Amino acid sequence: MHNLVLVVLNGRSVIKATLRTLLPTDCASAQAMYEAFEPKGEFQGLPPRDHETITVWLRALREAGDAEFVIEVRGQIVGHSMLCLANDRTDAEFAIFLHQDYRGLGLGKRLLLGTLNHGCKVLKLDRVWLSVQGSNPRALSLFEKAGFRPRRSAEALQWELEMERRSHCEHCKEGQCILYGQSLPVTITIPRRKPLSA
Repeated sequence: MHNLVLVVLNGRSVIKATLRTLLPTDCASAQAMYEAFEPKGEFQGLPPRDHETITVWLRALREAGDAEFVIEVRGQIVGHSMLCLANDRTDAEFAIFLHQDYRGLGLGKRLLLGTLNHGCKVLKLDRVWLSVQGSNPRALSLFEKAGFRPRRSAEALQWELEMERRSHCEHCKEGQCILYGQSLPVTITIPRRKPLSA
């Protein structure tokens, strides 16, 4: 279903993507992304492996009222992030999924920062936390650069590492966040840095 979608702008191949809030009308497109997503179920069983379980999982996220965000390229959802709110609504667990054809292009970072911006500025969260596979250096580096730190002392290559980030940090300057960037929705153009998928 997914192949890297490019447009040509000023003689360069680029990806034009929109980062925005998930809409009720996005159910089919989100389902399609997860059906094509690889690898499935590798960490904490997510994303789910089969059609029915994906459907139930996405419905449960919507019904819980969690804040959900997507990256869309030409009408197709290629990335999905969420802030799963705690009962007191002062902190949330963060999760992010990016279709394999769109990894390594900076889209995951933009979705991460847009989601954190919403959590800090709109939801007024005190803290965001996540679980990450300790043997995933790319994800660890991305989260560390965004200010996440291990919740407890951790061993190198630990299977599951919990990290957290406080909101309302020193990066706030008169209501503008110099770390997170713009609030969503935002359209971005990213130069292609890797070959097309087959």
